[in-house]
Amino acid sequence: MLQQADGEVLAIDKQEIETQVEVKSGETLALGGIFTRKNKSGQDSVPLLGDIPWFGQLFRHDGKEDERRELVVFITPRLVSSE
Repeated sequence: MLQQADGEVLAIDKQEIETQVEVKSGETLALGGIFTRKNKSGQDSVPLLGDIPWFGQLFRHDGKEDERRELVVFITPRLVSSE
């Protein structure tokens, strides 16, 4: 949760991954394995025509949606000298 200056509270979808690695300066590290999945179902119809009994089935569509995502974060550390 984050609180703004006006006092409004915002919700954040938080996912965590924890690991320990050794990487040389300039090498890229890929962190993955954070998955999300959404299932949606609903009905689309033509207004009025979709509400007519029996006949309305011609103007309706039942839909299902299955969405899967994987978050992969690429990190490339670089050492900076203080000369």
